Amino acid sequence: MLKLLLLVLTVPVHPSQLYDGTNFSKALGAPRGTCRALYWPTLGSVQPLPHAALDAFDVIITDDVQKVPWLAAQGKFYFLENRDFALGDLSRELAQLKEAAPLEWRREGMSVLLPASANTPWLRQAEEDVKVLMPASYFMDDGTFITRNRAFANFTFSALLLLDQDPGIPPQSLIDCIAHGTVPIIVGKHHKLDYTRYFSFALAKFRDFSVEQAISFMLTAPADALYVYANSVKIVQEFFYMRYKHPFQQRLRRHADMACHALRSPQPPLAFVSIYSAKRNFGRRLALRDTWLPLLKTHGIPYRFFLAGTAVDDTELDSLLRRERDYFDDMVFLVGTTDEYPIGKKGLAALLWVAHHSDAQFWLKFDDDLYVRPQLVLSRLAGIQRAELYWGAFDYSGMVIRDASDPHYTPPEIWPEPVFPPYARGAALAMSMDLVRLIAHQEEHRPLKKIKVEDVSYGFYLWQLIFDREVTSLTLYDRDEVHFAMDAKCCTEETHPNNCWLPLTAETWIVHHVSPNIIRCMFAKDIASGFYLPAELETRQLQGLLLEMAEYDHTVESAAGSVQGGQVGSGHPADLCGCVVTPPPHPGKPLQRGRLTELSTGPRLHS
Repeated sequence: MLKLLLLVLTVPVHPSQLYDGTNFSKALGAPRGTCRALYWPTLGSVQPLPHAALDAFDVIITDDVQKVPWLAAQGKFYFLENRDFALGDLSRELAQLKEAAPLEWRREGMSVLLPASANTPWLRQAEEDVKVLMPASYFMDDGTFITRNRAFANFTFSALLLLDQDPGIPPQSLIDCIAHGTVPIIVGKHHKLDYTRYFSFALAKFRDFSVEQAISFMLTAPADALYVYANSVKIVQEFFYMRYKHPFQQRLRRHADMACHALRSPQPPLAFVSIYSAKRNFGRRLALRDTWLPLLKTHGIPYRFFLAGTAVDDTELDSLLRRERDYFDDMVFLVGTTDEYPIGKKGLAALLWVAHHSDAQFWLKFDDDLYVRPQLVLSRLAGIQRAELYWGAFDYSGMVIRDASDPHYTPPEIWPEPVFPPYARGAALAMSMDLVRLIAHQEEHRPLKKIKVEDVSYGFYLWQLIFDREVTSLTLYDRDEVHFAMDAKCCTEETHPNNCWLPLTAETWIVHHVSPNIIRCMFAKDIASGFYLPAELETRQLQGLLLEMAEYDHTVESAAGSVQGGQVGSGHPADLCGCVVTPPPHPGKPLQRGRLTELSTGPRLHS
């Protein structure tokens, strides 16, 4: 009987079966028992999605934005598109060559790509004008890469006048344009601009179009604008290249499996939350336990604090940590790691632990000096793709340290480029669990190259999986940076010029670098606004375990007195500015740099 029970517990309740337009009818009358996923793209389909599919299938994978937004998962619908990034590594080389070209050539290097059929008056007028004014620089699109290569390869800008007739999000013609390092000129308000947060900087947007207007733009574009276009195109290139790197049929299978995994019964947690903490950070851990951490339980989200391994020689500190662990039952000690900074080794150990101990859909990693509004973060994860996803506030221009005496030193044999691959800044990040397990699998079978810096490490591991080992694709979900307050102050660019990087706003989900007192203040503000409802109230004395903790960390004192718990409410997030001190501006002495660091070869992110 026990063997039978174990078999039931280990066999997947919802194994996935993938169908498409060639065999979907076979699933319509099939008995339940497997997760049935249907791939039904808008491109190449000869008929609309059958109405019966809504009842017959558990997951419907499509690139139809009328059914589900870009990168999203809503109800049964799941977005995934099949696109080609044909140039591969040559894309970056083309972009570098164009940026190095003389400014005069770049200003005049524009092509026009017209649809095969000019079916509107303005298109017909544009076609007539371009034949007269730019006879060697216009191209009639026939949908082939050969034609598009001619239209893009030798030009810095290209007016894409065919997007209304080029189906799909994103259109393949747009991908081809970006792949050539060519800045697209897009006309009208119809086209999507948020593939990645850099996309809007990598294109020229015209409300209306005329050939004369386009030529005037090319001749008068300032050097700064060309600089922004050139560097943004490189980043957008990288975004699409990584998303389409792996063969589509393999990507489709992985996305179907992970979408079906989310439907298993019992349903796996949406996320497993890892919180990195140092041994002596008793006050921080207590502040989180007293404020937003209990809210995770409301959403069925497990969490653990991850700390360096304790010694077994019964030192006073390690003994106290074990007592803390026994009392709260929410701590993991990573054997063989220390609190020594930087903590790249500790980060990998935590990731490996999660890969082996959690069946969640996402891994969500936090630092212990954060104020988090969990339901807002979890709502985002609940609505996006479940595979090949890396979420956070990204750094695309992290400089590599070559000073061997610096704790962040990276030797050239580990990473030869002056700029790191893109990585989510370490305060908070998320990965779909397929990537977490893939990193763990690769590390355990053929160890990956290591970088000391923890947050850089995850991007570097994924870069190796994509480009060195070619076992996955990756989508950098970088559009939520506005929801991170990396500098806990309230300011604007007007009040603090060049000194106001990701401040607190009404849209903040995650606040970094905040003390236990500030965390408690922010939580009280959210209770007062009705965003959270008051729950249990506890009055504590600084005695017993708290008193012993306070001997190592004076911030434990914030855990004494009246402690107000909370639960999810229906109000709006509070204004948190009253909890922080905003220093005056420092003209000419910015505290941080937001400008992309440019190299002689550009911010090269892959070889």
